[in-house]
Amino acid sequence: MKTLFLILLIKTSIFSQTLSFGAISTVDKSIMEKKLKPIISYISKTIKQPIKFQTGFDYLDTIEKFKLKKYDLGFIGPAPFLLAMQNTDKPLQIIVGLNTKNNGYFHSVIIVKNTSSIKSLEDLKGKSFAFGSPQSTLSYFMPMYLLKKQNLDKKLSNIVFLGKHDRVAKYIIMGKYDAGGIKQSVANKYKKYIKIIAKTQDVPDFIIVASTNMPKQTVQKIREALLKPEAQKLAKFIKPSATGFIKREEKDYDILKNIMLYVDKNSLK
Repeated sequence: MKTLFLILLIKTSIFSQTLSFGAISTVDKSIMEKKLKPIISYISKTIKQPIKFQTGFDYLDTIEKFKLKKYDLGFIGPAPFLLAMQNTDKPLQIIVGLNTKNNGYFHSVIIVKNTSSIKSLEDLKGKSFAFGSPQSTLSYFMPMYLLKKQNLDKKLSNIVFLGKHDRVAKYIIMGKYDAGGIKQSVANKYKKYIKIIAKTQDVPDFIIVASTNMPKQTVQKIREALLKPEAQKLAKFIKPSATGFIKREEKDYDILKNIMLYVDKNSLK
């Protein structure tokens, strides 16, 4: 009887343990938590364990926490994912990728104020440029790759990092910087005040991951649940263009890995 009670107690403590769900916060923490809440709740019901949303102080801090397996689960951008996976002991396993109207791919754009005389990338010579985070896929690596391919990165008068996509857009609208790199969805929000002068190539979108400490059978259970038709609508809470979730493998991000290596050969970070 005592043995049975002990087994039940152990099982209860395991299933009542609160898991952590970390996220790269591309927007304010409260907004990011609201976007992910329906998905976190769905996963929580699937595995019958409570899950708490968490994020780091900034991109770098959040990536470090992913590296150290501080999060049991998480939502992470492709570049931060690859940066976290540079650890010799790969800390993350992919559950699913975010699918979109663009077949699970996204891109960034280079913007200027709508009244600016800048019409092309060539016009950026001698101008100031704003990025988001130096670890961001769409607000650093992709736009910087575009600039480097045309040998323009060294011809800018000034480069700054503002942390978030929205901040980049707002500072350009205020005239503090001449141009900047942001994701398309943020550019759409401010389309009355900005114009797009270039678009980057497409790369795979965000992914939902699990720490490698999480049992593979649990990861598979979550994956199967997120790929069910009933779960597809949850993706729209993240962004309107999302259509659901798709299978992803680490090799899908090789194209971005090569872009990041190219950028880091002569990094301005």
